Amino acid sequence: MSDFISMLFAIFVVNPLQAEVSDRLRGVAVNELIGAGRACIAAEGPRLLERAQANWGWAAANAIGVSFGMVDPATLLSGDNADCRRVLPLLRQNGERSNA
Repeated sequence: MSDFISMLFAIFVVNPLQAEVSDRLRGVAVNELIGAGRACIAAEGPRLLERAQANWGWAAANAIGVSFGMVDPATLLSGDNADCRRVLPLLRQNGERSNA
């Protein structure tokens, strides 16, 4: 059952998170930041999947929230990862612009 939850969470949260990071960083000219965004997702994806397996309610709430645009997928990223710390301010800034 936890494999099924992980698969659904990956489809509805992790994959859109990757797409969102790519879209928001697309206008950034610095390849370094794009690489940091990819590294951030590579590091955070397994952590998010572990959390989804451990807490199905959290997984369902965030999967629905991300799918319907009520939860910004970038808010699920941890600031504990150095690559994520580099890109989170930019993702938040670009997210605010797209919501305006």
